[in-house]
Amino acid sequence: MQFLYGDRELLIQVSDILKAPVDVIVNPANGGLKHGGGLAAQISDAAGEELDNQSAQLVDEHGIFDSGMAVYTGAGELPYKAVIHAVGPRMGEGDEQFRIEQAVSRSLLLCEINEWHSIAFPAISTGIFRVPVEICARAFFRATTSFWDARYECFVEKIMLCLTEENFRPFFDAFRNDAITPTEETEEPAADEAAEENVGYVELDEDDIAGLENDEINDWFK
Repeated sequence: MQFLYGDRELLIQVSDILKAPVDVIVNPANGGLKHGGGLAAQISDAAGEELDNQSAQLVDEHGIFDSGMAVYTGAGELPYKAVIHAVGPRMGEGDEQFRIEQAVSRSLLLCEINEWHSIAFPAISTGIFRVPVEICARAFFRATTSFWDARYECFVEKIMLCLTEENFRPFFDAFRNDAITPTEETEEPAADEAAEENVGYVELDEDDIAGLENDEINDWFK
């Protein structure tokens, strides 16, 4: 599935992130940057010791990273300019959607700062951290669209979401629904906004019109 935002492209597809044609890829990391399981282990194995050594150095210097944070290391033996380590939340931690939004936004900001033009994400926290795919998908939609909407000019021209077959449909549905459905905060205008929008506007039904004399009708349109 492809979305176009002017000259920017968002791709949602079933694919292997280790084969993504992008500048940088995102590793779904834990706060200690210990890449011992799931997709993180696959990325670490493919990158080699450089990635693990730099990850350990970051933790030594800055401590354990909170969920929602994003840092980057070299890509080692992988054909990328860097690997961004986005720390996702564990289910039950609280504010899971917001924390994923933070991790995605900060990953994109790292791209912007370093002038990387394209990035590939996995479905952060939906593996061993057990966050429902629907929550993750909503977080991605809001983070990516907000990031692009806030920038008239942007180095990040392509975002890829590399998903498993079972994750694709929930992402497809979430992106489609969020793209056409107002959020809860904007579903109903505030009372003062509604009043402002209706200033100078009077809605008449047929009974109202029938009850008016011709000269009264004419007065409405003077």
